[in-house]
Amino acid sequence: MKKILVSLTLLSVLMYGGNLKFQSGYIKGHTEVFGDSTIDPVSHKATSKLTIVNNPDTIKGTIEVSIKDFISDNSERDEHMQSVMESSSFPKAIYSISSITSTGGDKYTLNGTLNLHGISKPLSFNGTITNEGKYVHIKAKSKIKLTDFGITPPKLLLLTVRNQIDLSVDVLLK
Repeated sequence: MKKILVSLTLLSVLMYGGNLKFQSGYIKGHTEVFGDSTIDPVSHKATSKLTIVNNPDTIKGTIEVSIKDFISDNSERDEHMQSVMESSSFPKAIYSISSITSTGGDKYTLNGTLNLHGISKPLSFNGTITNEGKYVHIKAKSKIKLTDFGITPPKLLLLTVRNQIDLSVDVLLK
């Protein structure tokens, strides 16, 4: 019954077109270095080129974000991150959704490819997709290793930033 209700409400979204555009939300990365567990750059800007046919598992397309839009609580660290990420040569991170699989209720796995730093790798996110009136709300998490994308984890004095980046997405699409 819940799946029928979700499908019906998502059909109402389709009356506004089959394209889903980024409205608000964030994409956040989290990593750590000994003594500093608050390395959390976040972007509140994204561009989406997504389509939906009739339910969440039909969403396909891309979400992209400018590397320069990731801001943390430390502007010096942000400048260093831009340098490490070579944001002038590789200005965007692009996630291409190839398929979405229901894992029960409003829980889904988003399967796709992340293009970061000029390298494309398969990446899946686990989370929820819900209808909120005219909006589709996606909340999902995943993780990557910097070295998988040809990025050397930066060092701060004698300490090296953790190679793993925990990704969180919380976006409203219309």
